[in-house]
Amino acid sequence: MKLTVIALALAATTFAANAQTTIITEERAPSAVIVAPEPSTSTTVTTKERGGLLGTESKTTTTTTGSGALGDCTNKTVRKEGLTGEKTVSKTTCD
Repeated sequence: MKLTVIALALAATTFAANAQTTIITEERAPSAVIVAPEPSTSTTVTTKERGGLLGTESKTTTTTTGSGALGDCTNKTVRKEGLTGEKTVSKTTCD
C-alpha cells in the first residue's frame, strides 16, 4: 500500500512539473531606423526653334522644374547651333 501511495505521489508530482510551462519573450526596439527619401517629382519641357539665314541656326531650350533633396529647383539649359559653332549655357535656381 505504501508503495502505491508513493507511486501515485511521484506520478502526480511529475505531471504537475510537466504542466508548468514558462514562456519568456524579449522584444527589442530596432537599433537603426532607415527613412527613405521622398521621391522627387519633376517636369521637363523642351522647345526647339529654327531660325537665321535659310534655317541654318537652331536653338534648343530644356527647362526642368521639380522638387527633390535640395528643395524646389529649376534647371534651364539653352543650346545654340549655327554656322559659327555651337554653345550651351545651363542655369540652376533653387528656392
